[in-house]
Amino acid sequence: MGASASREKFRESFTELIDSDISPDDAEFWDELWKIPSSAEEVFELISPRSARFLRDERFDNLATLFTQATAQLCQIVETPYSIYFDQALNCVRVLTRVLPFLLEKGDLGTGDENVESLCWGTGEPIVDSIDGDRTAVSAAYRDSIVGKLIGGDDKYGAGGSGGGSGGSALDDDAPEPLALLAIHAAMHMLFLPQFTCDFYEEGEGEDDGDDNSNSASDDSHSSGESRSRSRKGGSKEGFLARVERRAREEEQAEKEAEEKEDNIMKKEVGLKSNSKARYVASGILLQPKPACIVWNKGCGVKSKTSIQDSNGRKFDKNRVEVLRLLLSACCDPLYTMAEDYNPLASRWLSVATAADAPNAICLFYSLLNTIVTYDPKSGLTGGAFAPDAHAKVVGLSAQLLCVLLDCGLPGNPEMCKNDDEEAIVDFEEAAKTGFNIFRTTLSRITSSKELTLIYDGLTRLLHNVHESGNTLLPGSTKGIQCYQEILVLFWKILDENPLFMNHVMTKCDVSKIVTPVCYILYQSRKDPTRIGLVHICTFLLLKLSGERSFGVGLNKPYDTKLPCDMPLFTGGHADLISITFHKLVVNGSIQLVPLYSCFLTILCNISPYWRKMSLVGAVKMVNLFELLASPKFLFSNYRAYHHLAQLLEIFNNIIQYQYHDNQHLVYAIIRRKDTFGKLATLSLSRAKNLYLKAYGDHLIAIGKGPGHKKIVSMKHVDEAGQSMSDMHLNDNHDHDHDDDSLDEETLLEKNFEPTDAWLAEFKDKMPFETITRLLQHLVPVIDDVIARVDGVIDEKVILDVLKDVTMVGLLPVPHPIVIRKYQPNQFTALWFTAYLWGVIYVNHQSLPIFDGKAIKLFRVSVDGLDYDDEDDDDLVQSDDEDYD
Repeated sequence: MGASASREKFRESFTELIDSDISPDDAEFWDELWKIPSSAEEVFELISPRSARFLRDERFDNLATLFTQATAQLCQIVETPYSIYFDQALNCVRVLTRVLPFLLEKGDLGTGDENVESLCWGTGEPIVDSIDGDRTAVSAAYRDSIVGKLIGGDDKYGAGGSGGGSGGSALDDDAPEPLALLAIHAAMHMLFLPQFTCDFYEEGEGEDDGDDNSNSASDDSHSSGESRSRSRKGGSKEGFLARVERRAREEEQAEKEAEEKEDNIMKKEVGLKSNSKARYVASGILLQPKPACIVWNKGCGVKSKTSIQDSNGRKFDKNRVEVLRLLLSACCDPLYTMAEDYNPLASRWLSVATAADAPNAICLFYSLLNTIVTYDPKSGLTGGAFAPDAHAKVVGLSAQLLCVLLDCGLPGNPEMCKNDDEEAIVDFEEAAKTGFNIFRTTLSRITSSKELTLIYDGLTRLLHNVHESGNTLLPGSTKGIQCYQEILVLFWKILDENPLFMNHVMTKCDVSKIVTPVCYILYQSRKDPTRIGLVHICTFLLLKLSGERSFGVGLNKPYDTKLPCDMPLFTGGHADLISITFHKLVVNGSIQLVPLYSCFLTILCNISPYWRKMSLVGAVKMVNLFELLASPKFLFSNYRAYHHLAQLLEIFNNIIQYQYHDNQHLVYAIIRRKDTFGKLATLSLSRAKNLYLKAYGDHLIAIGKGPGHKKIVSMKHVDEAGQSMSDMHLNDNHDHDHDDDSLDEETLLEKNFEPTDAWLAEFKDKMPFETITRLLQHLVPVIDDVIARVDGVIDEKVILDVLKDVTMVGLLPVPHPIVIRKYQPNQFTALWFTAYLWGVIYVNHQSLPIFDGKAIKLFRVSVDGLDYDDEDDDDLVQSDDEDYD
């Protein structure tokens, strides 16, 4: 059958499903439907969102049979994986991928529907109204009989699923298993189906049999070698090989002991028990992949001796993409609930996918993780950067699915638990708790220093690709990844979930590898309203990292990367890169970034005590930023606007008190702007009121009303002198948060703020001017004297040398304690990450639109030129002459 003929046949079959009731016993119709060759694009094109919802709401019996038969077909292919049925299985996967999101619209987190509930979870017999008014019952017994006939009564899809461990199922062994559970378990099985998504294997293949057998064999070889060496002059080849093997084992054992010692030190630093103090239980859920040979890529969780076909596995990438897409569509429950009502424990679909008895769960975790961290966009480009890369799609989907599976349930317990064979396990009591997530638990218990380094290097390599792909001699010659936002979310999840990862990154890794791509993404995203979420997540990452002392120290590494953007050239460290980036975001960024100003300055405060040598460019930018924030337009914009100034003063004080010796550029920049600091330090109430009236007097006539009303909310609305740009008018209808730190004149006028004695007293109490005042009192006369001796003509280098030779010992106040502000986990940030993650997934699946924006409630979907309410009711199945977008 040709492509056009099969397309037409599939359209006719689906039209028949829409127009009339099809009996579940009509074997001819259903068998023909599954055997029609069709691509994923054709399935998504011909089954429009409106037709899928019509099936669900008006032809539910047809949809129930469709879902039941597709699931049964997948169960059958898992039970008897014959290659002649693979195309038919792919058709089932594509149809399920298309219809599942529309079922979940009425699922646990959606609006709810008795028929959907009964079909997916088997809580009763769904009863629907047929076209002619009769009542049609879709029998659960029929569903169970179909599945039972195909899978032969095996419990492979329940508690006894392979790879999921030996944990018991929460379901009654005698009860029929829900279709939702069967569909998810079948998908997880299919990700490791021989000759479909992985190479053929036998149980136990590729496993390390342990040291005892190998030792015994080598000892026998060694003994026989010694015997032959006595009878044969010159020794024997076998004896030599035995000695080589013994030496290799000894080196491997020594390396293993060194790694364990290092891991125990790291655990002690974060307050975890060492391996020798791990809790032992007789049995539990195994946290090691079994069989390890089916893991898609080498890396974490897989012993070096395990046989894994990394390169050969890529021939299965197209099938992996299809099944990963199915599993992702089965986990989309969060999309259909309001953000304020979201409960990470409420979705049964996600609970089944992350339960202790989920089949191949550990193999899936390490396959997804290793696929991501071992991917190098620079390698394997046989067709060039413009050639389609199925493996890149696998990497993107792996990142999305892994983030989704880590975003539900309860956090994992990082405390180690082992069985008598020294294997990492989870005891049954913990695994039986509501909200247990096997993926989060496995991630939290990655303790190997090698594996943590592999994860960090892999994620940062992918993030570096964002700027490297645009920094080549031949534009477009390096393939750029599309999943960098998912990589940032995954990086955050690992930092949040694994207590050893943060410590390892700070002490064993190069922190600049994460700072450079994050700063580049911030710099390039500053003006784009559609990338505000991306700026937020980058800021959150830097805020979390900046709470560690080692991060600030590591930023002193010289910066020598040339980024493909208009960032000013400078000679300094990575701390300068952060400061220059934040300065640009403030003076030339979107007004929607105003709530992040405090976060920007907090990050700089955290790293400032360890900032050894600020560059000239960085010093000028920081002092310019202080001058802008000190301008009347900002200082008097609201009651607490001076808090930003206080943060900047704290940054300057930290550097002067703790890193004065090599920071002449900053000291000289402060001396050159001494008038700004002096006027603020001696600010009086009368002068404050005069400045306030000068800045806002014209607007006080009408409180927030009239054509002359303007509002200043971003640095880009003033010039370098801090004066308002009179021709700059902002959109009064712009919706953004008016918090206490927002520089919003409209809020100011509503509160009728003006300087008072109480405000001035609080201002002087909170502004730490003493250190800078003493610095200026001592150094200004010194610099004036140097300039006077040469009649005012002097090279700045001479002044910098003078400042370097001057000592401030005994002249500055007693150094204040270093204050580090750390990120504190909270439910609101977690909810924001959930909404952001699903927003990224939704946007990245527009070429093959798995999710329809009409029913999404987690976030607002706005598409230019598209009104969902204007869809044609009569066109339920897309015809051949329609363009597919």
